[in-house]
Amino acid sequence: MKVLIINPPIRLHDKPRHIPHGLAIIASVIRERLDITPRFLDMNALRLTPKEALKKLSEEEFDVVLTGGLIPVYRHIIWIAEAAKKINPGALVIAGGSAGMSVPRLLLENSLVDAVCAGEGEAAIVELLLALSKGGLKGALGVKGFYFKKDGKIHSSGPRELLCDLDRESALPAYDLLPMDIYLSNPIIGFGKDIDFISSRGCPYKCTFCYQPWGRKFRGHSVEFIMDALKRLKERYSIDFVSFQDDEFMADRSRVREFCSRVKDELPGLLWSCTGRVNLVSEELLGMMREAGCVSVSYGFESGSPRMLKSMKKDVTIEAMERAVALNRRFGMMLPVSFIIGMPGEDDGSCGETVEFCVRNSLPLKSLMFATPYPGTALFEQALASGRIDQAALHSFVSSLGDARDFVVNLTDAFSDGELMEKRQEMIDQVCSRVRPLDEREYEGKIKGLFGDLAAGYLKDSSTVKHRATHGGIDLF
Repeated sequence: MKVLIINPPIRLHDKPRHIPHGLAIIASVIRERLDITPRFLDMNALRLTPKEALKKLSEEEFDVVLTGGLIPVYRHIIWIAEAAKKINPGALVIAGGSAGMSVPRLLLENSLVDAVCAGEGEAAIVELLLALSKGGLKGALGVKGFYFKKDGKIHSSGPRELLCDLDRESALPAYDLLPMDIYLSNPIIGFGKDIDFISSRGCPYKCTFCYQPWGRKFRGHSVEFIMDALKRLKERYSIDFVSFQDDEFMADRSRVREFCSRVKDELPGLLWSCTGRVNLVSEELLGMMREAGCVSVSYGFESGSPRMLKSMKKDVTIEAMERAVALNRRFGMMLPVSFIIGMPGEDDGSCGETVEFCVRNSLPLKSLMFATPYPGTALFEQALASGRIDQAALHSFVSSLGDARDFVVNLTDAFSDGELMEKRQEMIDQVCSRVRPLDEREYEGKIKGLFGDLAAGYLKDSSTVKHRATHGGIDLF
């Protein structure tokens, strides 16, 4: 059986920085458990046009195509399925990731995709490929964890249990199948050779705007697994920096402490960043992280309005947010934070509270996203129920989804579409006029203090500095 894995393009306004973890892990599992080395076509890293991608596809031999990713690649998956079927009409196309699992029936109804993996793919894909090799699609219909399209009808094989032991049941991404030179030349948060890494799944919180398919229970790789992976990456790719992209890296604070102790002793000089949550940080924990090489903790603040935070089910307070800002600054760490405008109930008052929060805490409002009801979220269900999203035009709506910086739908009663877009810019302008940015000397001093020798090359390239300030929050302290 010949398996081709295709990573669709995403975030075309930015450079390709994030490796396709899910697809690369599936590639690794297929190779390890089935002794099949899949081919990997990374449209995102290579930035292939449809014409270029079609040419590449025509040069491949495949029986099965695996593809998937975040919901903004939904429309690209549809194109990939059409292109694959054009070249090999008998090939099976299987999609996964939130682009498939959050709307499996919608995708199957509106594309040439044959099956959608509706959960974690490691064991599911292995079982599916084994069943396909023995009896074709008919023999695979009983493999749990999938939605299938057969004879014009959609069938569900039922849910599959989540993985219990990530160390044993999952795997490291198949880095050797990826164009790592591209990813390592486009840092995410750090400088030098910066690689992103996902060390856990699941989030115990219930924010209404967040899609969480991996359950509310935090499941993390062991520190032993993480350290082994980082040592391999250091040996193979000479990495300088690791950007942990977990939904909530700090959810298990004992694991964070153990990691800090190990990385400081076993990989001295390796720098890293992670996601955080204001109700989880403490002076003791941040101090330990900073000493172990952490230079940045990113937080989703979302709003400066207590009323809006409550409506989002953020389960945090303004006081905790301000305390996190103070603690990060005490240790000289970068402080990339994000906010949302346009949640249900948003009005002039709540927008003003966000502006005043930023001014009071000297936070440039660099990342202000539009509230976007992504499929699978409570916000999406609310938008459907209220008629903000037309059920009859759902395929068109999902196809239009992209970065949350792009306005898609108005969920407020207080603003028209045009007023909401104007309000966003007004908030940004108000904060920029009242919060003094770091001057060049201050900025360079902080960067050199965190990154040492790695900062020299970065600071010489003014275009990169500007780009990173826009997309990476690298100038937020």
